[in-house]
Amino acid sequence: MIRFDGAPEYPQQELLAAAGLRPDSRPTPIELKARAKQLFETGLFGEVKFTQGGKALVFTLSPSKQLFPMHLENVPLTPGKELDARLHDRYPLYRAVALPASGSMIDGICRALEEMLASKGIKATVKAAVTSGLGPQKITAMNFAVVSPAVHIGHIQLVGVSPAMQAKAGQVAGSQSGGDFDTERTATGLQHLFEDFYQDQGYAAVQVDVAEVDPPGISEQSIDIPYLVTIKEGGIYKLGTIGFAGSADVPRAEVERILARYPKGSGRPLDLYLLAVRDGYHAHGYLDCAVVSHAAFNEATRIVSYSVEVTPGSVYRLAAVQFDGAPEAMAARLKLAWKMAPGEIFDESYVSGFSAQAVKKDKALAKWMQTVVSNYDVKADPDSHEVTCIFHFAKLAETPR
Repeated sequence: MIRFDGAPEYPQQELLAAAGLRPDSRPTPIELKARAKQLFETGLFGEVKFTQGGKALVFTLSPSKQLFPMHLENVPLTPGKELDARLHDRYPLYRAVALPASGSMIDGICRALEEMLASKGIKATVKAAVTSGLGPQKITAMNFAVVSPAVHIGHIQLVGVSPAMQAKAGQVAGSQSGGDFDTERTATGLQHLFEDFYQDQGYAAVQVDVAEVDPPGISEQSIDIPYLVTIKEGGIYKLGTIGFAGSADVPRAEVERILARYPKGSGRPLDLYLLAVRDGYHAHGYLDCAVVSHAAFNEATRIVSYSVEVTPGSVYRLAAVQFDGAPEAMAARLKLAWKMAPGEIFDESYVSGFSAQAVKKDKALAKWMQTVVSNYDVKADPDSHEVTCIFHFAKLAETPR
């Protein structure tokens, strides 16, 4: 009997397959060492031990403390269940949400992705590395990327474009062809780009569908991924009203005051209004708020009006503020100028305007601030709903972190 202890997230049969064993195996001591080494070299386990007594052979596994989700940077394959299933067939312990930083599994996945690309006629080299700041959530992940040849957006074919919009839409498409391809973002990026472009022209009801098409353009220099963009224009509408009822925390009047501070002509009226609503909620600690608009079309008058809906989420509070890179004397002045206390509701607008307000009341601080460049990070913990605010300062000749 063979048993694996210490890694309940993996079924016994998957561990057997990963170790190259069968349930009825009777490995020799030398083979046991080889099988334990095979498991260890996957990178999923910090330690693999085995003991043999009586009729039982027990492998004791210590899972690695650092496992990362998978991310495809510019690999022209479709992420999801089908790809995961294919990789799992090859590597029984594969989990898209828990990959090691290195090891035989990572090397094997790179080779598997290269083989999948080769089956599509694409000869490419894939490498993997742990990378931070990936995706919309800025996660740290095991990032798989085609390092050669370059992967670009190919020809963009437009369908459904009216004669009046042919030239302008063609220019938009042409501006994107040849740009860098991103596995997760290119299709949605093109969709949003054409939606924004049409809405700027008054086509408030436009619908855009983007699909990757075959075959890719392949040369020694690049892989060019073509797209089909289907557009349902829907006609031109004038903007009517934007309705927002407000709330006890963020009344409509507060949103209007925020909106008035934006430079005129800096964006579409609806986008600016949604931004003002978001800023209003962020000022009251609702950092996870979701702001959406619902369109109502009057076909007789060709006017579109919008209602704004907000899901506030939880309130975040300040945990601490730090002033990295500031000399002790200047850090003390900054702390004195800082008025948001730990435990208070976090006001994002206060942070963005802090430096400008601080120097108004402290000449020494103002003089020092002229010699540095600064930025800040707002690190919000979604579990504790606390925020750590970190200001970074560096001399002008240096680059802030």
